[in-house]
Amino acid sequence: MNDVFTVRAPWAWYSKEPGSLDEYDVLRCAGGAERRDFFAQYITAAGLGNPPSARASHDQLPWVSMVGLLFDEGQWTGISVMEPSPLRDGANREVTPTRYFLLNSPELVQHRVGYVTLWDAVSDVPLPPERNDSIPLQVRMLSGHGLLTGLDRIADHIPGISPEAETDLRRTAAARWAAAVAALLLEGGPVVITGGGALDTRTRLAVFDAVVGFLPYGVRGRLAVGSCLDGGDNPPTHLAFGPGHTPACRPVRLGALPQVAEGRPDQYRRRLTHLIEDRGFGTVVDSLLSHADPLALSDHTGVLRCLDQLDPFQAAVNAVETGHESVHMIAEGLNSLTDGTDPDSADVQRLVRRGIAYVVEESDRTADDALRRLWVEEDNGTLVSTCVAQDLLSVALSGATAGTDSSSCRERLSRLWQMVEDCGKEAEVLRLLSGSEGPDADQRLPFVVDFLCVLGPARVVGDGFAAAQVLWGERRLTLGLLGKESTTSVRLRQWLEALAVSNHDAPAWLRAWSVLLPGAETHAALLEPRPTPEDSLHVLSATIRAERADWTADTVRVLWVPLCTLAVASRGNGRAEENGRDGGTFTLPFRNRGASRNPSPPDEAGEPGAQALVTVLRADADVWQDCRAWADVLRCVVGLPAVGPQWREEACVAYAESLDFLLRDRRLEPFLHVLLSALAEPVLADPWDKEGETIVLAVLDMAPDQGAVAALRKRVAARNRFWHERAAAEAARAAETRHRVEQQVVRAHPQQRQTAHRTGPDRRPAAAPVTSGAMAWSDEDSGRGPVVRLGGNPSPGTGDIPRRGERTQDQYTPLEEFAVAVRRSNPARDIATRWAPFVLRLDTQDGRFALEQAGLWWEKALNEDRTALFDHLELALRTEHQCGALATTEVLQDIRRLIVAGRAAGHGGGGWRARTILKQAKRDLRQQRSRVRELRRVRLLSFLNLSSGRPRRHRKRNKGISQ
Repeated sequence: MNDVFTVRAPWAWYSKEPGSLDEYDVLRCAGGAERRDFFAQYITAAGLGNPPSARASHDQLPWVSMVGLLFDEGQWTGISVMEPSPLRDGANREVTPTRYFLLNSPELVQHRVGYVTLWDAVSDVPLPPERNDSIPLQVRMLSGHGLLTGLDRIADHIPGISPEAETDLRRTAAARWAAAVAALLLEGGPVVITGGGALDTRTRLAVFDAVVGFLPYGVRGRLAVGSCLDGGDNPPTHLAFGPGHTPACRPVRLGALPQVAEGRPDQYRRRLTHLIEDRGFGTVVDSLLSHADPLALSDHTGVLRCLDQLDPFQAAVNAVETGHESVHMIAEGLNSLTDGTDPDSADVQRLVRRGIAYVVEESDRTADDALRRLWVEEDNGTLVSTCVAQDLLSVALSGATAGTDSSSCRERLSRLWQMVEDCGKEAEVLRLLSGSEGPDADQRLPFVVDFLCVLGPARVVGDGFAAAQVLWGERRLTLGLLGKESTTSVRLRQWLEALAVSNHDAPAWLRAWSVLLPGAETHAALLEPRPTPEDSLHVLSATIRAERADWTADTVRVLWVPLCTLAVASRGNGRAEENGRDGGTFTLPFRNRGASRNPSPPDEAGEPGAQALVTVLRADADVWQDCRAWADVLRCVVGLPAVGPQWREEACVAYAESLDFLLRDRRLEPFLHVLLSALAEPVLADPWDKEGETIVLAVLDMAPDQGAVAALRKRVAARNRFWHERAAAEAARAAETRHRVEQQVVRAHPQQRQTAHRTGPDRRPAAAPVTSGAMAWSDEDSGRGPVVRLGGNPSPGTGDIPRRGERTQDQYTPLEEFAVAVRRSNPARDIATRWAPFVLRLDTQDGRFALEQAGLWWEKALNEDRTALFDHLELALRTEHQCGALATTEVLQDIRRLIVAGRAAGHGGGGWRARTILKQAKRDLRQQRSRVRELRRVRLLSFLNLSSGRPRRHRKRNKGISQ
């Protein structure tokens, strides 16, 4: 009901005279000059601090404080309004005047006036000239307006509450926050609300109405609130907006639930929260408004007593005497339910939930005994189990949406489940939690999974078999639980053992997980009925998340049939015919890397699980290291590129043995042409003649599809022709470079002609880089298959280094001495001096070998030695070998070009790193550019007179003539 009433208020004006250097004082007030000191002391005590400038974007004026005062004449309410003005004092500083009003509190209590209503009454009231009379204030009552406005603004700042949510839902969430802040006020210290800098004065007072509304109305008589503080010491308020660094205050973020200290304040918060959920916040506020007798915040018993008439079990415990603790009243109510009370009523359900809350939070034995008696009854047992399941789910939801402390949520979940364990109701509560047939099953599933993960397998399943059987029947819940726990292999194995996945009576989708258990229990996955492809994919995905290569290998080998079926079904039976049989259209891998001819892209897969299989196969290669061949076959079938083995002999042997088995699988017969083409891509890619390459090619050559084998042989022959042609082109380019160097040396030093001829390049034709045991296809025998060249002795005329025999070190050749220096990791200068003669012969076998040896030294050297190597090499070429600057630069550039192109490393793959050499070249280029910029700057400064002292005076020419 909206009505208007009038109250008379003494007033005062606290400011400075314009242009004055005096301090702030009461300039005029009701009652004349003799009352100025009286008003001055209360205005000063209610001051909120120094306000910001008029240009500030937050915490703008006016600042309002409302303080309950106790005089000999009775209770009064002081209202202080600090507002901006255009006045300036004698020091040209802004003058911030304050209007102050005193209102008789009993008149306000009669109408239950709130803070917003008081602000509306005084916000635009002008003060009269000084006289003895008080001024009348028109107070317009808007029932509940300030409370609802405050709850709406609080809801805007609560995490997880959408602005489009229902109004009642938003206001209920805001009421829980306001109730928690009201409980904080019972602790006794000042509370400062942060995060509301953009709110105006009226909105902040509405937030105060929402918070104080959850306290008995009588506490307002001694409560002080302020719209804004400046963060100074000793704030005069109990509740205010302000910065979080305010001394001796408890900061609370607007919308974030605070942690209330244990004891009576936290008990008040819990009871308020339960009442808000049971009765609604409107009923709670209306009841608290009826308690208008003066009440101090320190009187916790009196404050808690104001909630007694709202408890949902009050009707069932009318005989309970006044003053009994709430836990005993709950116990009496639970005991009354066993005497035939209707268990389906709403009051009974609320009573059971309150009993569970007291047992969990208070650990009271009386309530616990009463709840146990109720739970074992046939009529009420299901009701208690349902309430416990709802409470468990509510706690899990609150930890994700309401921003509560995660540790407190875990503790409450643990206590609730402990009660379930004590009563032996695990299976019944688990069945209610899963709720697979409920309308909100999809929304609650992630929270139930998180809750079960927090408890762990030992507590959820326990020693009995009933809880495990419940999880057997809840497929989605169990798969979600195992998928979440798969990130930790130890926890996953504990869950699998607790669920008895190797039990022959377990469903097929669960028996598929037995492959992850040690020992002979994996055969349970092969029993009839066997797991479906989708079930096998769940297990494979879990092994990928666990990052266990051994688990992945076991899963792929044991569940190969359903996984291969899923991959083949994703391609369709007609894919092999669509891709044709002509191998001539395939692109050479060394000409256009990444352009391999794959089947249709994986996103065209028809089966629902195909895209999930593609995602799994794209995981890090380290997870597949124990089953690379199996993974490559699956990748090729679904349209992904093959990765290939690790290029070591033992790894290639294992890879080839697995391929030999897989290529004979009849399910893959329609895809053999595609498989051979895709599996050959990593083998034929750079670098050439990898370790173990011939082993893999030999297995691919024995595939049962002769047409695919013939196409593969053509590709290998084309690859070999390309490498021979490239080797010949490199030799020609190196000879041309050597010729330029020789001509430069002859032009610079004609007398060194003989020396140049003696150190000239090896004129023998360059040999193709064929190593021991390499597989080579010639153009003539490309249709016959691979030819393995056995034996380790180098061909005559290839310039290979002889092995160390009975010779002494003095009999070593310069190249052998250089190799010994590399093994001993000699200093950079010695390495550069020994390497310099071979740098001029990069087109020969000795030159290439020396380049590889220098790379081995570079790989083991320190960074400073690496940087100095090329500097020492350049110095050796210029001084000892008389090379010109241009020729030396060309030689060093050829070396870097070979390194960056990847043709400066041996069969082991060690030595130079192209990326590091490229970075070093870029760094040298930046340094050279820096030097050029410095020379430009010096050149520019030479035209300017920047010396200190007197400025330079220009000499006048023809001075004598002018005189």
